Parts: sequence; C-alpha cells; structure tokens
Amino acid sequence: MTAFYYITKYLTFPGAYARCFWEQIVCRICRVPVEDNRYLRQDELAGHIDHELMPTARSAFALCFVPAFFNAIGALFLAIFPVVYLFVYETTDLVFALMCAVSYWFAVSLYVNSYSLVEDALNMKEKVYSEGNILQKIFYSPAFVLLYIGSYLERYGITFIAAVVATIAMAVAL
Repeated sequence: MTAFYYITKYLTFPGAYARCFWEQIVCRICRVPVEDNRYLRQDELAGHIDHELMPTARSAFALCFVPAFFNAIGALFLAIFPVVYLFVYETTDLVFALMCAVSYWFAVSLYVNSYSLVEDALNMKEKVYSEGNILQKIFYSPAFVLLYIGSYLERYGITFIAAVVATIAMAVAL
C-alpha cells in the first residue's frame, strides 16, 4: 500500500470509522467472526476490519454494498446541507463558511471510505457466480462492477482526489 493511502485514511478518519462500524454490523448480522476490529492501523486493512470470508452470496453482497450505501447516502446529505442552508437563510457569513468546511470534510471522509476491499469484492464475485442463481447473477453483476472499480480506486487514493475536486467545485458554485 502507498503512503498516500494511509494519509487519506487518517485525514478522513470519521468515514473510516463509519465504514468499519457498518462492516462490523454486517458481520454480526451474518454471524461471521471478526478477527481484528481495530479500525485504523498501519497495513492494507486501514479503514476496514479483519474478518473471515463471507459464506454466502447474499452476505458477501451485504458486506460490500451496505457500508458503501450508508456512507454514500451520508456523504450526499452532508454535501447538500450547506446548499439548503444557503437557500433557506440566505447568509454567507463566517459561521456559514465554517459550517460548509466542516460539512464538506465529513462528506469527503464518508465518500472516500465508501468502497470495500478488493478481496471482499472478489469474494462476492466468486460466491455469486459459483452458488448464485440466475437472478442473483443479473442483480449483483452491476453492483459488483461498481464496487470492484471503486475498491481499486480507493486502494490507490483516487477517491480522495475525486472527492476533493468535487468539493472544490461545489464550494466554488456556492
């Protein structure tokens, strides 16, 4: 892993903690043992928990999709909040600027930590294509492609760069 990956995980620690929390909830619901539940550490599992592989296609999909979904929805709400506040209160003072900065930082941290590990995405693919029926294969395939690409982008820190660029564009638009 690159040093940039670790830096992004520590800069965006609220999103990493939220991601790990959702992963741990899914593991407990699916009754999958968690081997190490430290959230931030100095290896490739920074921002993820160490768990055993998911036993079924449904649980593998849940582990990849549920944390990504909740982090993405949270990031969307936090990114839209300053825009709604601007239209309701029509103010652009120092408090508004500070609120925008904090809200966008939380939104970026949630978005950057949305995707699963590459190994979890590959486990989902293996489970779906080995034991899933045709409807599962049709339903899970688009999600797998998006989660797999996103997990590679997150591994190399590209999601951080994309989120920062999007945040700057939104701030300039305000």
